[in-house]
Amino acid sequence: MSVVKVSKNFQVTIPVEIRRKFQINEGEFVKVVYDENEKSVKIIKINKQ
Repeated sequence: MSVVKVSKNFQVTIPVEIRRKFQINEGEFVKVVYDENEKSVKIIKINKQ
């Protein structure tokens, strides 16, 4: 687990270990989803089609 800071523009940086594990590269899209049951935010990689 990593802790990240929200910038003044409400941006966060995905930690390098997560980017590497899920092969998330600059310019790719991810989906940000609020999970009501867990009261958490999830980042989901959108696979290239």
